Amino acid sequence: MQTESSLPTRRNSLRLQDYDYSSQGCYFITIVTQGRVCRFGNVHDGELILNDAGRMVEDSYQQMLQAFPGLEDVIHVIMPNHFHFLLSNQGEVSLPEAVRWFKSKSTNGYIHGVKEHGWPRFDLRLWQTRFYDVIIRNAVAHQYVANYIFNNPLRWQYDRLNVDVDISHADDIGKELHIMNW
Repeated sequence: MQTESSLPTRRNSLRLQDYDYSSQGCYFITIVTQGRVCRFGNVHDGELILNDAGRMVEDSYQQMLQAFPGLEDVIHVIMPNHFHFLLSNQGEVSLPEAVRWFKSKSTNGYIHGVKEHGWPRFDLRLWQTRFYDVIIRNAVAHQYVANYIFNNPLRWQYDRLNVDVDISHADDIGKELHIMNW
């Protein structure tokens, strides 16, 4: 018999409670590889160089946009161990459903790359189970996020998701967005 303390605990959702994520608007999404392992390329002198796995992630993203025509890409960047994108939802698509579809598609593509092209294997899952999102509520936040995504390769040495960065010197976009988004 399981006691209450031996039961698995349920994690709190990162989604805003009682918010309809199929609502029309813009959303900043970040998806991170499990263990923050760099799998999709390198940043060299501020320039992003995708490998075959990174190009597969790009293809999966474009396929997601085709599969969910109510979503429009504003800007995105695939980094060595994470993926940022700013989406405009025309109010027809469940954002969590689209992200699940993308993660499944890209994971299957990566597994194919492991089997057919010798890409490095991953343990249990390619992506972290959850994803980060920010609902963009005004033009200032929209421009800030678009600039952040565009400049992300240039700022890789300050990125909190870069395992080689001293966290005390890292960017904190979440804190900055929270302030300007309200």
